Amino acid sequence: MHTHSQTLSATYKGDRIVELCQDIALPKDVKVFVVIPGQNDEMMLRSQLQSAAEIAFARLWDNEGDNVWNEYL
Repeated sequence: MHTHSQTLSATYKGDRIVELCQDIALPKDVKVFVVIPGQNDEMMLRSQLQSAAEIAFARLWDNEGDNVWNEYL
């Protein structure tokens, strides 16, 4: 059963149909919230996500354990 929140991209297809950009297992008639970002909001969210991803990858790549691989190479 789905127990935590997720944020997914989707496209409104008209006639009350929202198509997710990826498949996800959800029970029938599950309640969802739909947030429609304004154009500026979407650009800001993309920028924030990119910054967060850069920080996360920097932590993964720039660590002492990685130095072992640098010496190996």
